[in-house]
Amino acid sequence: MFIRFSLLVGALAVGAVSRQSAAQSTTPPAAVPNPFAVTNVKRYPVSKSVFGDAGMIINARDDGFIEVAAAGPTKTVLVQLRTMAARAWVDSTTRMLKARPKRSPDAVTYRSEVPDFAAKARMGLTRTVTAGKSEYALTFADDPASAFTVPIEQSEADVFMALVRKAVAQSAKLLEKPDTTATPDSAPPPKKKPAAKRKASPPAQAPVKPATTPASPATATPAKPA
Repeated sequence: MFIRFSLLVGALAVGAVSRQSAAQSTTPPAAVPNPFAVTNVKRYPVSKSVFGDAGMIINARDDGFIEVAAAGPTKTVLVQLRTMAARAWVDSTTRMLKARPKRSPDAVTYRSEVPDFAAKARMGLTRTVTAGKSEYALTFADDPASAFTVPIEQSEADVFMALVRKAVAQSAKLLEKPDTTATPDSAPPPKKKPAAKRKASPPAQAPVKPATTPASPATATPAKPA
């Protein structure tokens, strides 16, 4: 299984380079950006695990895409999905897994698929119900003529869907990066410090008049006799 994961990692890198070269040789529609022409895409690993008989790597990217690489018994398929398309697929597939189909003696197969953004690769999950019992399988194809199927248990189907949902949430979160290119003019003005309160001056007091000493009464001088 270690060898399979090594081959899977190598195929993931080679597939990304080859798709980038192929996408650069054709002119995409002007309204749809070409994600494979971006050279500074950052990948964030979500899971490296084994489902059934296949090793799988699930990555989130910071350009609005997720990647699912599956190494089957005979080939390796890389599927790159838009975040919104992957979210819609997860929601619809989860409803398919939780549905309670009517009992029927004939086998009924439900299939939920999602295509790759630019290539012919596809990823899908199937549920076959026979007499009330369900069987599950993951399918991967890099062109309509070839595909491989990986039978899995119901618990593995639930885990796989949870991992893809986690990658979708991580990719959406990476798109909400803060804008570090804002100019200083657009920055919010600094908060003004509150003015220091001045102490109130004491109330003015009336001037104190000096106390006056009452004049002593004049004493009469007796007249001398003639």
